[in-house]
Amino acid sequence: MPKRPLDITVFGVLFLIGGPAELYNIIKTGWAYEPKFFGIQATGVIAQVVLMAQPIMHIAIGYGFLTLRKWSFYLALFYAADVLTSSISSFIIHGYGLIRTIFISLLTPYVIYLITRRKCFVR
Repeated sequence: MPKRPLDITVFGVLFLIGGPAELYNIIKTGWAYEPKFFGIQATGVIAQVVLMAQPIMHIAIGYGFLTLRKWSFYLALFYAADVLTSSISSFIIHGYGLIRTIFISLLTPYVIYLITRRKCFVR
């Protein structure tokens, strides 16, 4: 049996921690945050669905990474594409912002790295 990849395990644990942390932030703001989904501003009920999907996706990706599920690789790419698209569109519309700049700066190499490690997802 091949050795468990430490990097994918660490990412899995971070995603599992990130899910409840994201949910805490959503609840702390009183559901007032209006998220973007692939760069499109969501409001009302749609915003609440998008907000609930984020911690659920964190937990699902974390579980998938820890169990090396192939679907988690694709879910992570989908989620990264959503965050990158939203961050880049916000950068174009609103200009510099610390959080969006961090997302763009870190997610781009993360996606490239994840693609190079796609063979780790074997189940």
